[in-house]
Amino acid sequence: MAKSFKVMIVTPDKTAFEGDAFSAIIPGMAGYLGVWANHAPLVGGVVPGVVHLKTDEVGSEKYFSVGTGFVEISDNVVNVMTDTCELASEIDIVRAKEALDRARGRLKSIEIDLDRERARDAVNRAEARIKASEEG
Repeated sequence: MAKSFKVMIVTPDKTAFEGDAFSAIIPGMAGYLGVWANHAPLVGGVVPGVVHLKTDEVGSEKYFSVGTGFVEISDNVVNVMTDTCELASEIDIVRAKEALDRARGRLKSIEIDLDRERARDAVNRAEARIKASEEG
């Protein structure tokens, strides 16, 4: 029985992570999804949040802020396909907090539903970046 599994986190622009993990926590549409070796096959939606990977048996961890997308789990391979991804240690926390303030301001002033949804998405992305930065 395998203890680790392969993980790939990709965006349209880059491969943000490719390597082994011993556990993964991924923000899904119905809540956070925990993944370990030999997980059942699954395809699901990813929402803005923090992907948390344990990359070795002694508990080394990596945190990533991700946007919306999909996760596919099959044969000890986890593929996270997302529109944005940042390693927590690379997030500029000041910029992230400024983006959150701007997005919250837009959300309060918008009356058109489509624009309100975009502003809500911006708030969620900014909050995910801040959370990842604080955890990582």
